[in-house]
Parts: sequence; structure tokens; C-alpha cells
Amino acid sequence: MRDPRRERTLVLVKPDGVQRGLVGEILARFERAGLKLVALKMVRAPRELLERHYPADETFLRTIGGKTKEAFEAYGLDVRERMGTEDPVEVGRRVREWLVDFMASGPVVAAVVEGVHAVSAVRKLVGQTLPVFADPGTIRGDWSTDSPTLANLEQRPVRNLVHASGTLEEAEYEVRLWFREDEIHAYRRADEAALFGS
Repeated sequence: MRDPRRERTLVLVKPDGVQRGLVGEILARFERAGLKLVALKMVRAPRELLERHYPADETFLRTIGGKTKEAFEAYGLDVRERMGTEDPVEVGRRVREWLVDFMASGPVVAAVVEGVHAVSAVRKLVGQTLPVFADPGTIRGDWSTDSPTLANLEQRPVRNLVHASGTLEEAEYEVRLWFREDEIHAYRRADEAALFGS
């Protein structure tokens, strides 16, 4: 059985977060919540890495394509007119390409965050994927107001500052994708005794 105090997740501060000088603020949110940074680096992600990070499988493409279609429809926009297709897989393929282009456009800060229920704790701190709907007090709610409608009209991904793994399985895959095992460190934070006992 895994130690629930040692759950790990991947966090990426995207190029917009780096360019806006928010890296320290974002990482501090996780540390203040009792989570521990066990790996950290700034990289200019190669396309090959990003192509593996954003899968090209039909399930992923259909999901992001469907969300894009919903965003268009919610604001009375014709997805076929704007994207040239209504097929969610084809729409998803285009959105995936926008994501890869954006993530390759500048440096990214990659981190492995460890702690109790790290995956769900980080997702809660980050806030909803679409910043316009993210609660105040979350990273996206405090520092981004981008919307899917604007992003779709400009044919780019939503600028939402941060990527955070969505599930334990996704986190395990992404941590291995971005970090070698010897880049991940074990150490004891000074406040761990207060958080977890001896």
C-alpha cells in the first residue's frame, strides 16, 4: 500500500505563468498548504515531450474537442464556421496542436509536489481549468480571467497559468515523463512532525 502522506503529482507553471513572474507565488501556495516540493526545474520543453504529455488518443481528443464545442455553443458561436468542422475528434486535434505550440513557446517550470492527497489538494488550490469560472482564492481565480470563447476565437489554448495532474494514474505517468527518479528528492520538512506526528 502507498503511504498516503507521500502521494505525488506533477505541476507545470506554463509559459504565461513564467512570463508574468508568478512562479514563486504559485509554488508558495502549495508549500503554505503543507505540500512539499520534491523536484523542480525550468525547461524549454521539446515538442516530443509535449506530444507525449498531451495524448493523441481519441478519448483525449474527443474530450477536449467536446469541451471546445460546448464553449462555442454556450456563447452562440458556430463551431463549424470557426473551426471548419463539428467533429469533436478533429476539433480536439486542433486544440491539442494549439496546446503543444503554446507550451513549446517559452520556458516552463516543472515540479513534483508531494503530500497528503497531493493530486486532489493541488487541483483544489489551482482551481477550475477555465479561469473565468475559477473561484477567488485559487491560483487561476486570482491571476487569470481568460475564457474558452476568447481562446477559441483567437485559435489558441486557454491561458490558465498551470497544469496539474488530474488523477493518481495521470500523475504517476506525468511525473515519470518529466523527471528521472534521481531528480526527485526525499527530505523532511521542519513542520512535518506538527502535520503528521512523529
